[in-house]
Amino acid sequence: MFQLKILIYGAGVIGGQLCHALCACGNDVSVVARGAWAETLRTEGLRIRHYIQRKDTMDHPRVLEKPGDERYDLVFAVMQYCQMEKILPDLAAVDSPIVVLTGNNLSAPEMEVQLLAASPKPKTVLFGFGSTAGTRENGKLTTVHTGDGRLTVGKTHAEVPDGVKAVFSRTLSGSRVSVAWCDNMDAWLKYHAAFILPVVHLCYKTGCDLRTSTRAERKLLFDAVGDAYHLLMELGYPVRPVGDEKALEPGFTHTAASLIIYLMSRTRLGALCTTEHCRHAPGEMEDLDRAFQRLRERATDFPMPFFDLLRAMMPPWEQIRREYERKV
Repeated sequence: MFQLKILIYGAGVIGGQLCHALCACGNDVSVVARGAWAETLRTEGLRIRHYIQRKDTMDHPRVLEKPGDERYDLVFAVMQYCQMEKILPDLAAVDSPIVVLTGNNLSAPEMEVQLLAASPKPKTVLFGFGSTAGTRENGKLTTVHTGDGRLTVGKTHAEVPDGVKAVFSRTLSGSRVSVAWCDNMDAWLKYHAAFILPVVHLCYKTGCDLRTSTRAERKLLFDAVGDAYHLLMELGYPVRPVGDEKALEPGFTHTAASLIIYLMSRTRLGALCTTEHCRHAPGEMEDLDRAFQRLRERATDFPMPFFDLLRAMMPPWEQIRREYERKV
């Protein structure tokens, strides 16, 4: 017996892993996909190689070209930042009480307003981020995750109602998906961007091969993250996750974060989590970078010397687009 009726808009790495987890615990799952990938999902199923677990899975969700008129208990939109705004009209039209916009997002409050204004029925709009990483090649996904994945979910600036949490609990019952609830996802997503953008800059500086990065460059990366965090603090954004700024200070958390950066630059696992996304999503990375630059304009003359130095070391965005869009 199915648990709940779920729609996932987007079946890339994060959407695909989420689809697998939701199918495995008995939900009626549909995915919106298009083009050759949609045909692959219809004819061959959703094939996933789980890198850490060293196993392969196969699922057969219903594959749709568009959401349609059915009612869903829960909708996940799992798209790149540069694509999310384009699908807001579709999400507004979907008959569902809960919509979760999942992924990088520096425009969460603005998208929430647009979505609610266009929706014919009341909706709870949440924002989420999945910790899954990986690639899509040769008709299957390779994913990196612990358990069945981790989702950080919340409203832009408030606690999630208990009734909505109960829907998630029922939806994920029987899975190993862990959910971390956040009281300010707008701040969480902005601090996440503040951390990943220096990584992105170094990725493109090294030609998406962090193995060639130097110790000095990785030190500069941490200093650049510090600049970005301090900008957000200056603008009044509370640090999320709470205490995350400790990674910038001497101590155990900083040492652990430094080790993670080192492993990201030296292992295949690290490449799947970082450089592969930069290689395959230059448009999203450019949009995030430009959105963060617009955010900086709100803090007149706020110094970010390390961030600016690292950013200046990568090629111009036009060159990056030509190089990596050609390869994909």
